[in-house]
Amino acid sequence: MEPREPTGGGVDSDEKRLLALEIDVIFGLVADGAQVRVRDRQIRAVWSWSPRARLLALGPSTADDAAAGLPIDEQHYAPGEVPRVLARLGETLGAEVEGGPTYVFPEDRAIGGPDAALPVIVSDVKGEQAAERLMRPADWEPGEWSELITGQRGEWAMAVHGGSPVSICFSPAANSVAAEAGIWTREDFRGRRLAPAVVAAWSRRERRNREVLFYSTSAGNHASRSVARTLGLRPLGWLWKLL
Repeated sequence: MEPREPTGGGVDSDEKRLLALEIDVIFGLVADGAQVRVRDRQIRAVWSWSPRARLLALGPSTADDAAAGLPIDEQHYAPGEVPRVLARLGETLGAEVEGGPTYVFPEDRAIGGPDAALPVIVSDVKGEQAAERLMRPADWEPGEWSELITGQRGEWAMAVHGGSPVSICFSPAANSVAAEAGIWTREDFRGRRLAPAVVAAWSRRERRNREVLFYSTSAGNHASRSVARTLGLRPLGWLWKLL
């Protein structure tokens, strides 16, 4: 169950810091005078909110006037509902709204996860050597695959079958403080509870390097949301973007 906004109380500074941190990890966050902006030029705006915090960041090409007078503080947190502030901004800019829930890995304990039915290798020396002998998945370009298995894209964990990786968790976005989990599972191996196992293994590797680990997904990706529930990740809020 997603959290609802409590009655009473003000902005939670810790929650707002986490919202800003995840936006920075995924899109790059910069201050531009009185306005907060993202660096990603494909994004028109980002709206992230939780029960006690909210943050609007405009894209590089979005004029400040577009956000003037928007109802940033008037709507109660409503997980799963497109926030009015972004709906109105989308109408103004002619942009599409996409979003989904976001979660935080617990800081006080390691994620165990279910036992994988297949061997899992991780991005230590032994794992990198084993990964060099694996067959590259067709979904991965040669350059990005090489960057992944050599550690240039951060830590990773893989479930392996028949000389091929069939489920991978890696760090598609990170900064010096935090990292975002990314998951890929081969279509014919989905539904076998491999994703929770590799996400848990990834988190144990990446936790050595980052203070905060995030996990986010789209509203309609119920399998991905099930992974978060299986691992006991803490719901943070919802992150919406204008494209």
